[in-house]
Amino acid sequence: MKWNRNIKYAGLVPAIVIAVGVATAGATYDALLNTLEENQAITAEQAATLREQSPSYTVRPASGAVQDLQIRGRVQAQFGYVDAKNNEGSDDFHTFEMRRVQLGLRGTLFDNVRAELEGVLIPGSSLAMRSAFLQWRAYKPAYIKIGYDKPWFSIDENTSSAEILTVERTLINNSIFPGTMTGAALDGEWSKLVYGAGIYTDSDNRNPGGSDAQYLYNAMAGLKLDDIVGAGNRLLVQATYLNSDDPTGKFGGRFDDAIVGGAHFVSGRFDLRGEYFLADSDGNDTKGWYIMPSLFVNDRIQAVVRYEQAESDAERGLRAPGRYVRDVPSLSVRETLGDDGEVVSRVDPQAGDQYQALYVGLNYYLSGHAHKLMIGVEVAELKNTDAGKLESTTAYTAWRMLF
Repeated sequence: MKWNRNIKYAGLVPAIVIAVGVATAGATYDALLNTLEENQAITAEQAATLREQSPSYTVRPASGAVQDLQIRGRVQAQFGYVDAKNNEGSDDFHTFEMRRVQLGLRGTLFDNVRAELEGVLIPGSSLAMRSAFLQWRAYKPAYIKIGYDKPWFSIDENTSSAEILTVERTLINNSIFPGTMTGAALDGEWSKLVYGAGIYTDSDNRNPGGSDAQYLYNAMAGLKLDDIVGAGNRLLVQATYLNSDDPTGKFGGRFDDAIVGGAHFVSGRFDLRGEYFLADSDGNDTKGWYIMPSLFVNDRIQAVVRYEQAESDAERGLRAPGRYVRDVPSLSVRETLGDDGEVVSRVDPQAGDQYQALYVGLNYYLSGHAHKLMIGVEVAELKNTDAGKLESTTAYTAWRMLF
């Protein structure tokens, strides 16, 4: 534990050094423009144009191969309160947490290779990676990526956490998404077509099985149909397929195959998204869908509504949302052990087989997705748990910043 804390604190040192260097470099650049302007070596208009075009950061990398370097990060804080009830009674839970704290670097090497490294720095947790990859970007029809990142999955999942319109993603998405992993992927665009494919190792970052090693495979195809929905409007239709040949489920998911199909339409202040999910595990299907309209009522305030349904063929095939319903004390899983230490009975009041939820929220944009406040209420029910129907009402508030 002490070693982990030392690692986390040590990680702050280069971050502070970089931040100081950025501030100093920015001040030096402005001082140079001011001097040139005062000496009439550059006009005020020229100086203003250069200030607008220049990055707000300047880092001098050690390698001459680095063409540009960006410091990236996000800080997201939120409060959650949930009231839950089932056949055994009612209970509640509330908490304040740092939802995401991430810091990293992104740069371009040798003109066309993107390198990204981003770490998770949530207080109280061990240092972990969010992404670490190299991507060859010489040709837009075929960007090739090798490293640790999210595979193509759904519109919901592959929308950045800084840009999602609800405080948390859908339960059906979170139930099937296999997680971030190491692999090789191809992404590309050609005319109206967008596509991607990848092969990924297991959650241990490598496959120790020799010739019997298993992988996760995925493929995505989509169409940008902006030209058929009118000038200024946008429409994306997308489908993704995932297949895992790992019977142990080490990819983070419990499914052998999964298919996701959906669409995203934007017209002025109006946004509409919807997707359908279907996953199979040993012949048991888990499926669901959501629809999410949103509307900017003015330049800063956006209203969001989301409705979703999900069901599973397996008993207790769906679990209640991990934030914050499963934290309710009375919903903990209860096991009874026999004299030999084996489980003889198990009561699970947080898992069932049919789910539906309605989310209503408002987002206030202080500076686009880079700085926003979010509030939302989600009313949900999960049927056929070991304690009957679980009904929950969750209230969220969130403050999110991206830099």
